[in-house]
Amino acid sequence: MVLDRDIRLTILGHTGVGKTSLIKRLKGEDSAATEKTMDIVIEKKKMVLLSAAKQSKISLERYRKYNIIAVDNPGDFKLRRKWREAMRRYKTDGILFMLDPSQPVEAQRVAMEDSFNYFLDSLSLDPDKADKKARKKKTLFVFVVNKIDTINYDETQASKFLDNFETVIKDFKMTFPFAVFERVYISVQDSPYEKIDYIFEKCKQALY
Repeated sequence: MVLDRDIRLTILGHTGVGKTSLIKRLKGEDSAATEKTMDIVIEKKKMVLLSAAKQSKISLERYRKYNIIAVDNPGDFKLRRKWREAMRRYKTDGILFMLDPSQPVEAQRVAMEDSFNYFLDSLSLDPDKADKKARKKKTLFVFVVNKIDTINYDETQASKFLDNFETVIKDFKMTFPFAVFERVYISVQDSPYEKIDYIFEKCKQALY
């Protein structure tokens, strides 16, 4: 009997928002010692989600392990075409898009628009075909506001910051009507591991 399940996500966002740091934290590595990502990097981690302990001893979910496959991508504008390559090649379950309230909104909005366009391109380079596939595709979009320590861990303020991107998120929702959308507010450096685990718990609920 195969218990393991996969959660495949493309990690995107403007440069310096904490994409690689999140993956390092997930893997139990020093997230403070992070170099700038210059190419597509595939990171894997097999884990039992913390919610498993709440399951009955006769439940398979109590013993199930999840293979987290994270496709890390450079955030630099000049390297952003690699996003299309990553999404076409690895066919992930969706996007985990990271944001930083200490960085300018406009630059991050452009990055989010790029992620939307490149995700469509990954379905088909023909716009009409891409739109048709998007209307039938069940996928997952997780918007993560990182570095909430810079706003005194105020999740209400983090939610208001994410509202700056509502017009782009609305495009996602209109184009992918069967998609699942999640919002998460964390500090990769400081949040307890339960907060990191929570991201993938949400992914599990959406996909399975």
